Amino acid sequence: MKIWIITSGSENLTLFKFLSQYNHNYVVYYDFFHWPYGDKTFEQSLACVEKGIEYLTKQGVDNIIVPPVYELHYLAWSLKLKAWGQKILPLFKTYVLDYCFTYSLVGKIGLFWDFADLERAQHLMKNLEKNYVLTSDQKSIKKFHTPFVYWTKETSLWKYYLTQLSYSHVLVNKIIKFDLRYFKDAMTDTIIPLNYWYFHYQTTITKFLNFKKIRFHSLEKLEQCFLQLVPTSWTNYSVTIAYTWNCEILRREKKSLWTLQRGKTTEIIWKEI
Repeated sequence: MKIWIITSGSENLTLFKFLSQYNHNYVVYYDFFHWPYGDKTFEQSLACVEKGIEYLTKQGVDNIIVPPVYELHYLAWSLKLKAWGQKILPLFKTYVLDYCFTYSLVGKIGLFWDFADLERAQHLMKNLEKNYVLTSDQKSIKKFHTPFVYWTKETSLWKYYLTQLSYSHVLVNKIIKFDLRYFKDAMTDTIIPLNYWYFHYQTTITKFLNFKKIRFHSLEKLEQCFLQLVPTSWTNYSVTIAYTWNCEILRREKKSLWTLQRGKTTEIIWKEI
């Protein structure tokens, strides 16, 4: 199966922690020229994502993975989508419905990412919950909030840590814990990152939060969603990187390349756009 991934930063590094285990033909559209999407308005970033989708569909594709908020946007407006609409893989949508909503304790949801995407995501999440049916356990909780209540926290610095500092750096950990304290004070029961980059900090997040009170569903759950949507695996594994602007910047990302190559010598094909 040919799976295409649109990214402006480190989403591919996060996703390939599990994607590299399964044999598919992966093509990463690395839009470094517009990095990072979160620093722009939602409309500007959406135009960049759509440009990438239009380029990819001309090459032939089975599924397309896009950043979470843009995925929810496209799926919400499915009636207005172009021919490539059905190729958007509902990876984040499945993650939210099957884990975040289903295992919410009292219906208090925390969202974190950049301001422009946070603003759009609140409407998209409310739209997503319209067809959600409470579980029997949730119905029995007297204090359960229906519809869900959302708290948001802008965490605009997090996306730079993976490029400037190690995600295990002591300063990074302190800032992350400081930001997450907001959700503790708000007494949310589930927190959801609106970008795949943030799963890189899941060790810090899970150690800081009490899972019995505030739940953060890890990258393992995202992998289970992927297997549910794409259950079969091909015999061959290949990676192609289509990039904008500068190839050398990508070649310096040794950890990302090591992950894409499965820690071996898998050939990566480079295509300048």
